[in-house]
Amino acid sequence: MLLRLFVLTLSSFILTVPAWSVGALFVRPLNSQANYQAMHIRTYDAQVEIQDHVATTVVNQMVRNSLGQQVESTFMFPLPAGAMITDMRYEFNGKWYVASVREKKEAQAAYDAKIRVRIDPALLQEIGENVFKLNIAPINANSDVRFQITYQEIIPYALGKLSYKHILKTTGLSPLPLERVSITIHATSQTPITEATTPAYANVAANAITFLNPNEVRASFGDENYMPDKDYTLVLRAEHSTVEMTTLTYVPVVADSFGVDPFFATWVLTPDAERVREPINIVITADVSSSMEGDRIEQLRISLNAFLNNLLPGDHFNIVTFSTNVRAFKPNVVEASAQNIASARVFVNAITALGLTNIHEALLVSLTQGYVAGKQNTCVFLTDGEASWGETRTEVILDSARKWNTQSVRLYTIGLGLSKYTLLEKLAQDGNGFYTQIDNGDSIAIVIADHMARISMPLIKMPVMAYGGLLTKEVLPRDLPNVSVGDRIMQFGRYEVGGLYPVTLTGVLHESPFTLTKDVLFGDPATNNRAVARLWARAKVDALLDEIITVGEKKELVDAIIDLSMRFNILTKYTALYADPDDPNSATGFSDEPLPLELAQVELFPNPAASFANIRIAMPHALFGQQAHIEVYDVVGQRVATLPDRMVTAGMVIPW
Repeated sequence: MLLRLFVLTLSSFILTVPAWSVGALFVRPLNSQANYQAMHIRTYDAQVEIQDHVATTVVNQMVRNSLGQQVESTFMFPLPAGAMITDMRYEFNGKWYVASVREKKEAQAAYDAKIRVRIDPALLQEIGENVFKLNIAPINANSDVRFQITYQEIIPYALGKLSYKHILKTTGLSPLPLERVSITIHATSQTPITEATTPAYANVAANAITFLNPNEVRASFGDENYMPDKDYTLVLRAEHSTVEMTTLTYVPVVADSFGVDPFFATWVLTPDAERVREPINIVITADVSSSMEGDRIEQLRISLNAFLNNLLPGDHFNIVTFSTNVRAFKPNVVEASAQNIASARVFVNAITALGLTNIHEALLVSLTQGYVAGKQNTCVFLTDGEASWGETRTEVILDSARKWNTQSVRLYTIGLGLSKYTLLEKLAQDGNGFYTQIDNGDSIAIVIADHMARISMPLIKMPVMAYGGLLTKEVLPRDLPNVSVGDRIMQFGRYEVGGLYPVTLTGVLHESPFTLTKDVLFGDPATNNRAVARLWARAKVDALLDEIITVGEKKELVDAIIDLSMRFNILTKYTALYADPDDPNSATGFSDEPLPLELAQVELFPNPAASFANIRIAMPHALFGQQAHIEVYDVVGQRVATLPDRMVTAGMVIPW
């Protein structure tokens, strides 16, 4: 349902002001085999609601068919790793239509059938590597189409920082600048936010960050005739003087298809004081093939020298480089003495880029080092390409790495400007590490410095979460992985009856057992977030996908994923989102009548306002997740603005 909400201002004031990205739009004449032509996106508006570590993003876009004939459009776009699409809708003849989840082959067949009778269908599906494809056809000549996509995610967290990333780059993809681009982020936290930054847009005049109170921040960016050349990242920092244990829940309502049992997401963050680095065994393995020539190889030298600067007494280290052949600074890890570090600098400064990419042999040398007993064993593996020499088969490389890793080496992988990185993700997953992507244009040196700070923290081993007398079920993951201090321990599940229960985390830190306990109110309306249900479902889908990798694509497992996808309205590799005007179930049925203003609380601040102000709209909880169309009128009844449609959330703050 699209709500039409008209806002009367309280006083008059002056209006002031992957490589894919925002996305690539292609069209060709309907029912033809002609080559696709790149088309431009007219407007792009994103509204983001962040509650603690959970983000819901709604993107509204308008595209135009500037050809003099009917066309079929294909819109390709990426999302951040781990993000899941939960809603897609588009506008046809002034009415919005909402897509429903269907089995992938069924949805494709329905789409093809509707095209033949020229009824506007829309089909959204994942094509791999968290890249998605949206088809809409036909689009009439010289006409606009609006569509909206909603996705949800757990925001990456490390060393006290949450980093929400909105992919905006479009360089080389759009033939024309965007007529308008805007991003508005509203973030709330149960822990006071001490710092909020947008590193890539810090000096951009059209960017603004406002602290509404210690627990609430708004970031906004907007421009016209704009060609984005960098992504938009909001970094939120909070101080953790004690252990932070936080829970969000969702209690289903009658309209849901989730069942009656509520959902929870619980995470634990360690205090800042625990971030004390311990001596480690560490090997940095770096790609020096021909594709690293130029700025990349220079930044790599800077990064490796910075790595040497950060070594501490008690560390043992080695540096391995690979192209067609593999070279190591020393046969095995050596003590981080002044003499060894000085010799390593000579090795680093002599690095040149030349040859092919021999990932298989580089892993052999890195994982079979003579690591010194009694320390954490770590390998950082960096490459900008796929395997092109020696063994190149992904499954064979993965299997070899598992066999060679007999010393419990934690493997962290870094990809430079890659569009395909499944191998690196799987290597990190198998090696109890994580994968990091460095996009073209990002500073390799800065990213690696942050990376090194994170992975050199001591481990929290054998963590176990318990929930007192709370009757939990279907808790995921069942076995929590070991994590570094400064990382997040997170678990999803369902429970029967809410209330106040002690949540306890036990584990081993600095080789000593520990226990942490905090009372948590399950079912607290203040921490109710519908995204939690879908995040639980996504965790279950991911567990099923991991099982498919192990045992094969069994019908029972695929059917379970499709069932979860349909019940929770989340897009997976086995399903698609489909809508067409011929389906009465897809129409939103919005009314042109405005919502009675008494149902909303409208506030203007500062009030009175001279050059800028914010409109805050508080909406009934029952309307959260629906769409609002907002028009603003001055005190004499003249409409001064029509704002992009946006999702109804707990804190709708509109900057002026």
